Amino acid sequence: HFWRKNRQPTPGTTAIGTDLNRNFGYRWGIAEGRTSTNPFAITYMGPSAFSAPETRNVRDFLASRVVNGRQQIRTAITFHESGRLVMWPYGYMYADVPSDMTTADHSALAIIGKHMASTNGYKPEQASDLYLTSGTTRDYEYGVYRIFSYTFEMYPRTSSPGFYPSGSLIGRETTRNRAAFLQLLDAADC
Repeated sequence: HFWRKNRQPTPGTTAIGTDLNRNFGYRWGIAEGRTSTNPFAITYMGPSAFSAPETRNVRDFLASRVVNGRQQIRTAITFHESGRLVMWPYGYMYADVPSDMTTADHSALAIIGKHMASTNGYKPEQASDLYLTSGTTRDYEYGVYRIFSYTFEMYPRTSSPGFYPSGSLIGRETTRNRAAFLQLLDAADC
């Protein structure tokens, strides 16, 4: 019940699995915070960026959506297990506006994130406000393609130990996020 990695064996070890949300190639390998170089850790980043077939497939899909030099996907949400948070890039460093982000983008990401959080009751914050991570889906999507990418940590921490929320909570939590999701879809064309 506490497994969060894929099931791919790690070469040269008896360890199994890579944390897929630490295996994307943007700022991969900055092993601070909740990103590990230890193959036995639950947040193991993998032996190299995109070493997991799942992350390579997402990378290739996103690359296939570039038409005439422009990424066609404008927004994205990944739904995670617990914390009731709406988070935006970046997670790899504490600075709100590092050199690879514009002030205008940071402001827009925060405004949209706060607006979505006002509909679902979650806490809005930049991802690094929770803890540092590197190689995440969210940072990759924004860092490479400027996709306005968000992470929703869904369930209250007290309601679901581990990574398997009770099935009885799914309807309530997905309904809670409907308005936020629709707002992001509306903003996608801006």
